[in-house]
Amino acid sequence: MTAINAHLSTTTLERAWHVWVELADRDDARVREAVTKAVGLAYGSYKGVAFEGANGTQFFQPVDGSQMGDTGETVEMPVRILTFTLPDDDKIVAKAIEAIRFAHSYQEPVIVLRESYASRAHYDTDRENPNRWRNRAFDV
Repeated sequence: MTAINAHLSTTTLERAWHVWVELADRDDARVREAVTKAVGLAYGSYKGVAFEGANGTQFFQPVDGSQMGDTGETVEMPVRILTFTLPDDDKIVAKAIEAIRFAHSYQEPVIVLRESYASRAHYDTDRENPNRWRNRAFDV
């Protein structure tokens, strides 16, 4: 990544973890708030940074060992996707996963981690950029 960073002047790319969590409607705010409380969800100079996607459908069939037992039926559940990035720090990642597991209503929540890179802006390099909201006379 240092090779790409050498060509960047307004940002830097840092190793990060991209987290994907499938959430039922009853879980979305509670899980996001639990993770924010546990690890802050910092992104540059902002905290509580996460994205929640539109509704989709999750499919699953309970088997022996699940709380529902082997029902032989496929369940369709409306879900949303919560995504956020975490720094490349094992302790922070573990705290976030534990917060998800605690706040989520599922016995086996779908949590996916992907190694990635996240941008970190150099704020002093673009204060006069006419495309920034603060320079365009409108609120965030």
